[in-house]
Amino acid sequence: MTKGGKRTFLLLSLLSLLWVTGVPVTAGAEEAQAAIGIKAGQYAPDFELVDYQGNKHKLSEFRGKPVLLNFWASWCTPCRMEMEDLADSAELYHDKVQFFGVNLADQDSPSVSEAFLKKFRVEFPNVLDEEGKVADKYHVLVIPTSFLIDSEGKVVQMVQGPLFNEEIDKLFKKVLN
Repeated sequence: MTKGGKRTFLLLSLLSLLWVTGVPVTAGAEEAQAAIGIKAGQYAPDFELVDYQGNKHKLSEFRGKPVLLNFWASWCTPCRMEMEDLADSAELYHDKVQFFGVNLADQDSPSVSEAFLKKFRVEFPNVLDEEGKVADKYHVLVIPTSFLIDSEGKVVQMVQGPLFNEEIDKLFKKVLN
């Protein structure tokens, strides 16, 4: 693990622990994200990573369809809490919205995270961010973090913390007619 990866791992571990114990961390994290991160209306930075079978995927290959981009790790309790609802919503909205997962593989074991996806019957593409470069590009401070991206590739909203079916439905009203 790189030096930057260790710092990111420790920060994400601490923030996840605080979230699970009920300590409010989202306000400060959202303020930090807003100060340095990607803002609504900006084009989502494109990237290319490989999935668990070695196939390459680019974010831009989903242009023309809204995308829910989700950053996660298998050890993250809030990620575990949301994954079943993400899988269910991906199935429900499969013809309208593309779900796209990014595993923080610089902090997670690919074999463990692949088993995690199988456990929750996740069918949407998931790629491995083995060096943490994509998470850094998106200024991911807390996991899970999701970005709703419109069909033109512009960020509509960033959500820190777990997403459940009701919140997902509300989010998609912003990009679906």
